[in-house]
Amino acid sequence: MTVVNTTTDTMHGRLDAQLRRAVALHNQRLPEQAALLYVEILRAQPDHPDALHLLGVAETQLGRPRSGLEWIAKSLAINPNQPAAIANQGNAHLSLDEPADALACYEAALASWPDYAPALYGRGNALAVLGQLAAALECFERATELNPKFVEALIARAGVLCKLDRPQEALASCDRAITASPAVAQAHIGRAAALRALKVYGAALKSADRAVELAPTLADAFLERGHALAEFNQTDAAIADYERAMRLKPTLASAWSSHGLALSLQGRFRESLASLRRALELDPRLPYVPGASLHAKLQLCDWSGYTEAVPTIDTAVELDEPVDFPFSFLAVSDSPRLQLKCARRFADLHRLEAAVLRPAEGSTTSISTMKHRDDPVIRVAYISADFLEHPTSYLMAGLFEKHDRQCFEITGISLRDDDFSPTARRVKAAFDRIVSAEWLSDAALADRIRDLKVDVAVDLMGYTGAHRAGLWAHRPAPVQVSYLGFPATTGSRNVDYVIADDFLIPEAERDAYSESIAYLPECFQANDDQRPTSGETPTRAQMNLPSTGLVLCSFHSSYKLNPPLFDRWSRILSGIPGSVLWLLGGNPALEDNLTREAVARGIAPERLVFAQPLPYPNHLARLALADLCLDTLPFNGGATTSDALWAGVPVVSCAGRSFASRMSGSLLHAIGIPELATRSLDEYERLALALGRAPQSLARLRAKLAENRRSAPLFNTDRFRQHLEAAYTVMVQRQRSGLAPATFRVPLTAC
Repeated sequence: MTVVNTTTDTMHGRLDAQLRRAVALHNQRLPEQAALLYVEILRAQPDHPDALHLLGVAETQLGRPRSGLEWIAKSLAINPNQPAAIANQGNAHLSLDEPADALACYEAALASWPDYAPALYGRGNALAVLGQLAAALECFERATELNPKFVEALIARAGVLCKLDRPQEALASCDRAITASPAVAQAHIGRAAALRALKVYGAALKSADRAVELAPTLADAFLERGHALAEFNQTDAAIADYERAMRLKPTLASAWSSHGLALSLQGRFRESLASLRRALELDPRLPYVPGASLHAKLQLCDWSGYTEAVPTIDTAVELDEPVDFPFSFLAVSDSPRLQLKCARRFADLHRLEAAVLRPAEGSTTSISTMKHRDDPVIRVAYISADFLEHPTSYLMAGLFEKHDRQCFEITGISLRDDDFSPTARRVKAAFDRIVSAEWLSDAALADRIRDLKVDVAVDLMGYTGAHRAGLWAHRPAPVQVSYLGFPATTGSRNVDYVIADDFLIPEAERDAYSESIAYLPECFQANDDQRPTSGETPTRAQMNLPSTGLVLCSFHSSYKLNPPLFDRWSRILSGIPGSVLWLLGGNPALEDNLTREAVARGIAPERLVFAQPLPYPNHLARLALADLCLDTLPFNGGATTSDALWAGVPVVSCAGRSFASRMSGSLLHAIGIPELATRSLDEYERLALALGRAPQSLARLRAKLAENRRSAPLFNTDRFRQHLEAAYTVMVQRQRSGLAPATFRVPLTAC
């Protein structure tokens, strides 16, 4: 709120008509016309303090805050006792992104007028920018106590309440603002944001529509409607609204970043990168945009600037800056300690750690009664947005089917509906109960889980995709577990356990995990022993592979590839005449970039063969054409590696320090070929070259893999199921005995 008043009482009759007209224009939100009149007054009376002050206000409103400060300073030099002018100095500093200076001004104004509501409002805005949300809320509360119809303060109050994860109160604050002034678009924008936080997306979209209707030239209205449309998975419409916001206000950095992130969801990484770069130019401090920009480049295998970007992001994470999302950071850093810092910063920024001391109102089950429930059946709920054609379901469908129904009741909590794909139908049929939760708020979903008397809630998402990490602060189940989907620590005190094995999380790295660790005896990863492979293996010609020569294969997602790794692959190709590297393609920009990188390393373009995406059964069938698969680092294959092993293709891997960099090594140990899990990239390169140059050795290795596939633990779904159920049993027994979560190992004899 800009303070437009004077230092004298002439507004009550003694102020000349010209100043009255200027102030009237100003209050009608016409600062440009008002400024012209202030200038005329100052030509006649250069030391007029009110005209100097209000011209400074107008200059600030017209986007010239530095000039505004100069005019207000002249006014204060004539009459220092002007709380309104001092507060408006604060507004100018805030416009210049100088919150500390702004705060000093507001506090100076309040020192002479403690109940000056506009200064309290300004102080709250400055404190909010400085991250002092609780103190900012106190200012807005006091301002609205002094003036219950102070619409701007009610809207700002709602914004802070949303950031404090109190969306219901934020909604009430916006409703108060709308009651006081129904036509203020910003109040409807705030209402839409609060409803989005409550996951009442239909009502959020209606409020955003109303804001656009009231202010069709307001960029923020289109920005908020874009957010609401994105929540409805209407990505095309969301992108269109972000673009409208960008046209209306080209300097609105958050519109550019939202546009870039939405484009990335559609796989339009080149366009995404352009928007993210522009967002960074406008505001280098935008959370996550540097990491998202690097991730978009990695998706395209555009490695320009990679050498500089990685240490820059590492350093920012070390300094607790929100520079990258926890998931994309796994492809940047192999440090479990930095991954923990990144996850904790994400949780802090998104208020995922907010303590919920009791179940939400209306729940029929309390945490205390669940804690001591004496029931021989353990109720397990798996929570995921990926009960569809997705690697999570490919791996876990058999486990869901084989759970021991005499001892366990299994519920699926689906965060994304799909009733049509074969995998979705199979997975949903495997549960005793399926709950559709896509449109439930975190609080409502927590109530639903409690009402089901779930003992163990298993989060298969972590910080991936359509995650619901905010759910766990509501403590929907007495035992909360992170598994499979997010290969790292969540950094959350609300997640009790992470499921792992001794290879995956070595003793030396345990301190980098916020969760207690449930160590399974053989392998962390579930695998389905009934994978739906299509009929016959296709021919090399059908897959555009040469009729002779070694086929090296890497079907990993492109963001897992990087220059140091590709250097090794290029040397392996150079060292094995006639070999080709079979990669996952489908994106012309990606294929062009990788071909250029190969040529720069002395590799002929025809030695890269790009495979196009296929349905999962057909993909498994074609994998058998590969002779040897090459893993990635620092983000190993998970399902990618187990798919290759299922198809009978050996995988050369390199184990790092982090969970994500040790997944393939765990799988290789579990299938009885640990010699393929190397410990350095030098060893990795030597082993791949040795196997590629020795067809007989490679043939023996493939024969060993074929035999072990039938007998080793990796693809024994029922054996894994018994170990996992034993882990759930220990967790529940500890909880029911009143013991805190603690790291433990499931003995091999559990089978």
